[in-house]
Amino acid sequence: MSAKHGLGEKTPGFAEYLARRKIVFLVTYFGYISCYLVRNNFKLLSEELRIANDWSLTEVGFILTAFTITYGSGKFVMGMVVDQFKLNRVFAISLAISAVAAIMMGFVESIVLMFILMLILGLAQGATAPATLSMIGAWYNNHLRGSRVAVWNTAQNLGAALLPIVIAGLLALAGPSNLAVAFWVPGLVVLVCCFFFYKYGGDRPESEGLPSLKEMFGEAGQPKAKHVEGDTYWKILRQEVLTSRVLLMIALVNALLYFLRFGILNWMPAYLGGDKMFTVFQVQAAISVLEWLAIPGSLFFAWLAIKWPNKQSMVGSISMLICGSAVFFYIIVDSFVGILIIVAVLGTTIYGPQLIINIMTLNFVSSRSSGAAVGFVGLAGYILGELSANFVMPIAAENFSWTVSISLVIVVAVLCILCYGSLYRAERRIVKTEEA
Repeated sequence: MSAKHGLGEKTPGFAEYLARRKIVFLVTYFGYISCYLVRNNFKLLSEELRIANDWSLTEVGFILTAFTITYGSGKFVMGMVVDQFKLNRVFAISLAISAVAAIMMGFVESIVLMFILMLILGLAQGATAPATLSMIGAWYNNHLRGSRVAVWNTAQNLGAALLPIVIAGLLALAGPSNLAVAFWVPGLVVLVCCFFFYKYGGDRPESEGLPSLKEMFGEAGQPKAKHVEGDTYWKILRQEVLTSRVLLMIALVNALLYFLRFGILNWMPAYLGGDKMFTVFQVQAAISVLEWLAIPGSLFFAWLAIKWPNKQSMVGSISMLICGSAVFFYIIVDSFVGILIIVAVLGTTIYGPQLIINIMTLNFVSSRSSGAAVGFVGLAGYILGELSANFVMPIAAENFSWTVSISLVIVVAVLCILCYGSLYRAERRIVKTEEA
């Protein structure tokens, strides 16, 4: 077999590579679930903490913004760190710092101290997505990479869906006023898991004495590099990430998706609990349904991405049309059952397009810049998307109404449709070039 196609099963060390690859994927999956067990604790209890500490909605938004700033910028900065150091070590250490920060949050009442802890949490969590996605990019060839990213993508939904259940169970055992237990118990569990992730997580195959993807699979092993051998990391970063028109467009779409996602998710406790007068149990149930239904929804979008690889932007546009319609009913429906149905649709149509963004990002850059590329796209999502949602949503709610505030999400969905449309031609050109 030629170098163009690689040696495949005849490559020395191929069997060891396959066995090791399975373990690495399990670390990326369960590791990313663990990330969510210490990431959203404050967000889910924001209304209870606001009442207990006599904070305003704007002050809650101020604290949430701390996480957004460092998580968004941290994804890009830490993504560059991921490209330079061992993936498993960066991931495990960052997650351990996150767990410690979450534990400390359970015993803090000061807005300033909570803000500082959220800054630390955001920076540490910023390394987790670039590290795990880079592991997948480093261990899976072109044919399997998209499907594995799709499966990995469900980890965030599973983790986010498990946390409300864990919190509800802990508060039921310890009492609804003992909010600290919802922080330090998950934090301790994740801290213990970090030791296993550090030991069994994977770096790039060649750094572990195994053959590279190119040696095993040839040109089908990795995305076609846009740089030449010997280029510095900073030149590759500039060429494949910072000045790439396709990646910049992907980043813009991601920013809109994140405004939509967090405009709904971050303010669901305040909107459903304060405006629609739902109980804490009902609010947590709605959040869990959104996250749980996103799992089969993400897999469905993964199937669509594989079936129509050159029409992903079109699929995203249709999803945003459905999502915007669901948000409209999210405003006018007051029944608990009706809201559960609506948030189920929202879970599918919010996370599905973000799955497409992750696949496209890894497919358009080489492995040498994958961490920075994932981080850059994430930076746009959190700094432009979630940061705007954290500021704009509560200001609109307090100065006008929650109806006006949630209606802004519909406007964002329309803008997202237009931006997906502008990406369609570029996507078709890139797919045709690769097929040629």
